[in-house]
Amino acid sequence: MNILLSGATGFIGQSLLAALLKDNHQIYAFVRKVDNRLDARVRQLTLASLAELEEKIDVFINLAGENIASQPWTKKRKEVLFESRINLTNKVKEALQYPPKTVISMSAVGYYGVARNEVFYENTPPKSGFSHDLCAAWESSAKAFSNDDTRVVIFRLGVVLGIGGALEKMRLPFLCGLGGPIAGGKQWFSWVHIADVIKAITNAMFDESYTGIYNLVAPQLIEQKHFAKSYAASLKRPAILPTPRWPLDLIFGEMASLLTEGAKVVPQKLEKQGFEFQFDNIDDALTDIAKQH
Repeated sequence: MNILLSGATGFIGQSLLAALLKDNHQIYAFVRKVDNRLDARVRQLTLASLAELEEKIDVFINLAGENIASQPWTKKRKEVLFESRINLTNKVKEALQYPPKTVISMSAVGYYGVARNEVFYENTPPKSGFSHDLCAAWESSAKAFSNDDTRVVIFRLGVVLGIGGALEKMRLPFLCGLGGPIAGGKQWFSWVHIADVIKAITNAMFDESYTGIYNLVAPQLIEQKHFAKSYAASLKRPAILPTPRWPLDLIFGEMASLLTEGAKVVPQKLEKQGFEFQFDNIDDALTDIAKQH
């Protein structure tokens, strides 16, 4: 297959790229500038060279986007988050000479907003907020590819667990015994092992019955305090130091909601699709990751 990949050097992109190269696909990486970290087998394309590409793309996998949790959500930062997702997706669509057969794009469970006692399926109406606005606009830019010739699949991701990513930022505090429940720890924690993210993407590449929106989260519903206890156990550490909400609100402002709030999200469509999770239990997932470190 001819595969166009954005976000190839990111957390998910690196694992996905390795899997795709192993299967001998022709990979075109969409980059802002040539990146020497990428495998020599990958053909790197900037916006200018993408417009000159004569080969037809079978699958466009859209992983690009600035890290939503790396900086407080100032007005300028929000603009960067939008530009790196929506504007980039629009530019790829405009640049390609031929529409891809399949578009697989990421979103996040932040689309739903927060409601403690509500269960969110793919068709559940969302709550308002910046995370929802960002995800909704990102999804709309991907849906714009949809036509009789192009199938569009969108995955709303939970917290992706693997070597690197969000888990790596938590590792040192937990190793030092500083992990524990955040803001009481009763907020829902939607998660998925990176192996299942790669599996879902590759399934969607080949199985044409995949179409539309999917919640890409493990079926096990847990609260943040459960995650903290399990992660600490995988590192053979305690998880007894609570973090109250107020300092997080003070330091991070609106972005603190990523830590202090969460939605109860269910992978209904994936389960109906017959998708089998490799890791459907948080203890097994975190133990697997700890063994890889």
